[in-house]
Amino acid sequence: MTEPRRRAITALDNDIGQERYKLYKSSFSWIKKSIDDGYYLEAISIVESLITDRLESYLSLLFDKDFSFKTLGELIQAIRSDKLNKTDELLRCLVLNDLDHWRKARNKAAHEMVKIEDGKRVSWEERVKINKTVAEAGLELVRKIDNQIRKLRS
Repeated sequence: MTEPRRRAITALDNDIGQERYKLYKSSFSWIKKSIDDGYYLEAISIVESLITDRLESYLSLLFDKDFSFKTLGELIQAIRSDKLNKTDELLRCLVLNDLDHWRKARNKAAHEMVKIEDGKRVSWEERVKINKTVAEAGLELVRKIDNQIRKLRS
């Protein structure tokens, strides 16, 4: 059995913080470029990676528990299950409302591009427009989540 993967942690004796900063900076640039160039699914995937990384870091600190390499659904559920109300109210609202709604749209974008629901016909062009909206909404959402987590950590 393989060992579970663990998120790299910034410490005084490593350059993880600098490496993560560079990855984040490149990710935001790449998302913007992907949206501008019409590669919406690529942008959506990178947005999800950024969001999950931010939430894994914050939840690990908040609950003193390892949340490394969790799915978006698992991270949302962790916040939903927070009976002690440790989670900041604004972040909780962003995650349980905005992010959960975006997650459902992301799932459709990623997994239903060629599926046809009975009684609903959506052209390729319409699907691409929807994906553009999902990518743009995701970029806005990751910025909100990142900003709120930064405020909570300062």
